[in-house]
Amino acid sequence: MNASEAPVFGDADWNHYRARVAAVLTDIEADMQQRGYGLSSEGLTLEVAERLPVAVATDEDFEVLEALVKSLRPLAREAVRATREDQAGQYRLLLL
Repeated sequence: MNASEAPVFGDADWNHYRARVAAVLTDIEADMQQRGYGLSSEGLTLEVAERLPVAVATDEDFEVLEALVKSLRPLAREAVRATREDQAGQYRLLLL
């Protein structure tokens, strides 16, 4: 699926899609904070696209996904902050 074909606000699948993007974004933010790195919104958008089965083949695809990433990034950062406080700065390391 291309990002421009993803569900939009008002679609039946919108909440599920937004929640998936938010979860992936939160994971990426946590990874980057643990490693001491940061990503620009462009890099973060491409990382989200890579972790989700979403293709970013055109500028329109990128712009659509980037807008969603920019709007959800503060929520992801807050989720990471809350988790860090709840776990006293410790995260579980999941080995795959």
